[in-house]
Amino acid sequence: MRIGADYVVFEDLTKIKNKRLTSSPYANRKIAKFPKKQMLRHGVIKALKLVFTVILVNPRGTSNSITHKQVIMEKGLDKHMASAYIIAYRGLKRLKNKNPQKPPQSNPT
Repeated sequence: MRIGADYVVFEDLTKIKNKRLTSSPYANRKIAKFPKKQMLRHGVIKALKLVFTVILVNPRGTSNSITHKQVIMEKGLDKHMASAYIIAYRGLKRLKNKNPQKPPQSNPT
């Protein structure tokens, strides 16, 4: 079954701040209980089984940033869709930078 996509973009959840970087006990408890690595591993394995190319992007600024607010206003998206839009855009940008289009080679005559 093909769905017309070749790539899957995930936030690199290992870059989410560690427990020691916050002073809030409530935040520490939530960060400690959230299985970041297991969730990422499960998604990556599932994507690879379905023959997708996996791209990991930095999650910084995908939910609280000026860019996030601009995407919400310009595109008319809710905050979750705006975050997904930013993540997808970063993945496409990384893909474009990784595989730049090569100009056609001319034959010297």
